[in-house]
Amino acid sequence: MLFIRKDALKRLFLWLWLFCLALPGSTPAFSATCPEVDYDDTARIKYIVDGDTLHLEDGRKVRLIGINAPEVARGDKAAEPFSTEASNTLKKLFGKNRAVSLVYGEEKHDRYDRQLAHVFTADGTNAQSLLLRRGVAHAITFPPNTRFAACYLQQERIARCSKTGLWKKTNALTAKKLKNSDTGFQLVRGKLKDIKINKKGIWLNLDDKLTVGIRPDNQPLFDIDALYRMLNQKVVVRGWLNKNKKYSTHYIRIRHPSSIQLDSTFACATSQTF
Repeated sequence: MLFIRKDALKRLFLWLWLFCLALPGSTPAFSATCPEVDYDDTARIKYIVDGDTLHLEDGRKVRLIGINAPEVARGDKAAEPFSTEASNTLKKLFGKNRAVSLVYGEEKHDRYDRQLAHVFTADGTNAQSLLLRRGVAHAITFPPNTRFAACYLQQERIARCSKTGLWKKTNALTAKKLKNSDTGFQLVRGKLKDIKINKKGIWLNLDDKLTVGIRPDNQPLFDIDALYRMLNQKVVVRGWLNKNKKYSTHYIRIRHPSSIQLDSTFACATSQTF
């Protein structure tokens, strides 16, 4: 009789799952490339600023929709881990052929007057998808630019569950253990203990240490019943973590339902019992 160790069995299930995602003709495989047929514009890249920002030869600046790459060093602020890998991934992707195709977001510009777009190479490779699959960026959705949101989240999951790139060491922070220095883009795990709704929005309490805010302009995107079904369960939220100046808690604003998941949904196959 053949005996297989439990940890080996878990790894086998994970790799079988990842293999199935890549099978031709399967729905996950098709979504894995996050493809586009019709482009809004074409241009040439002058230089790559970092893992999610491009400067074009015509003077425009482009911010890649749907992802957040680690920050490069600026001024006195040190570079975040994997910022160089993210930039180099883009540089290698486009190489000497700096032709780029753009699919604009429904909202075309951000507050820095950068154009917001999904970016594709001459052969149709989705740059965001590749960065996520290589584990050098996080998925994040800002309405109304929700195109490819589910696909980008899936690419991140594949990298995370195979511990690729930044996911070799990165994991969600624990709400109960948040420190004053824990700021910037983060994933945070905690128990959803309370939900309050008022004219200023929806307010979620994670372990009395993190307030998650959903403002009125984003509120219609969220299923209130689905949020209440998460009560007293562990969830994972993603976004820009700030220290609340008035209270001892931290704060994250989320704008799209993909920014909050049950921990059981977030978990990889290797953490599940077979």
